Amino acid sequence: MTDPQVKEEVLARLKNVRGHIAGIERMLTEDQPCANLLVQIAAVRASIDKIGYYLLENNAVNCLCEDAPGLAGDRQKVEQVVRQLLTFVKK
Repeated sequence: MTDPQVKEEVLARLKNVRGHIAGIERMLTEDQPCANLLVQIAAVRASIDKIGYYLLENNAVNCLCEDAPGLAGDRQKVEQVVRQLLTFVKK
């Protein structure tokens, strides 16, 4: 990962997930109902998926624009197509 802005964003999102997991651990220690735990676990899973999509989007755009010099001038078009693909494949 070479883009420091992307790296910072991913680290911030991972810290957020870490906080959610700590919260789930507390809930378990406090004997919270399973339904509440499952809601929080689903939220963590969704957060992880979003991190993956974010990384995939940035990596795809950067690879396509760097590896195909002819596409570099059409970066906005590449970004648009990658976003469309991710929208299509997301659950």
